[in-house]
Amino acid sequence: MVGQVGGDQVELTTLMGIGIDPHSYVPTPSDSAAIHDAHVVFASGAGLESDLEQTFESVGGDAIRVHLSDGLQHRLTEGSLEEEGDGDGHEHDEGEVDPHVWFDVQNVIHWVKTIEQVLSALDPANAAAYQANAAAYTQELEELDAWVVEQVAAIPENNRKLVTNHPSFGYLAGRYGLEQVGAVYPISPSAEPSAREIALLEDTIREYGVPAVFTESTVNPKLAQQVADDTGVKLVALYSGSLGEPGSGAETYILLIRFDVGAIAGALK
Repeated sequence: MVGQVGGDQVELTTLMGIGIDPHSYVPTPSDSAAIHDAHVVFASGAGLESDLEQTFESVGGDAIRVHLSDGLQHRLTEGSLEEEGDGDGHEHDEGEVDPHVWFDVQNVIHWVKTIEQVLSALDPANAAAYQANAAAYTQELEELDAWVVEQVAAIPENNRKLVTNHPSFGYLAGRYGLEQVGAVYPISPSAEPSAREIALLEDTIREYGVPAVFTESTVNPKLAQQVADDTGVKLVALYSGSLGEPGSGAETYILLIRFDVGAIAGALK
């Protein structure tokens, strides 16, 4: 998105490469050097890139920090299906801010406006170019938003239920009329679910007749495959925290959303 707005006027370094899970991202020495030398560092924010925040403090430099998700209305995570008091010692982080804001296209339109304002303030000589680029990209995003609405509307209402590997799709569900009814890793991809949580999830899939479990490119699909096999449903791959490799069909944000929504609609129809 910074590249879409900045165009040829900015020298852009992307810290997280393809396939990197932002939840577990650890800056490399070259990343730290890039942060130190930057004029501005853009991050999604909302707690997504926790190690990046620590790096900001340690590397020094004069970079302006911009958390693009500041000012948005955030959703809260829903935590585990497992009831409290079961005594398994598993910590349930229900009620924390859900950082996966980009699955509501309107939130990304907010990002684009913020990027344009920051770049224009830092580089007034090129402000007109940034404004024109932002306007053109915003038009593409508005068209994408309308397309997602149409795709979800074509799914039978009783079928608009999502079970995913990790609860990354709450903003997609909330904006476009889907319901996120369960996740294989309800807390974090690094927190192994209990046997009871898996059993409850499988019961949910059977109860609602959910036809697919959706996985993400940055999360190991092994356990999701087990759940799909146990319940006799399809396993469908999506992209969430990372763009796709060249040739994947998810190489840009717009293509990622089209890929994911197309896959979801195809599986739920």
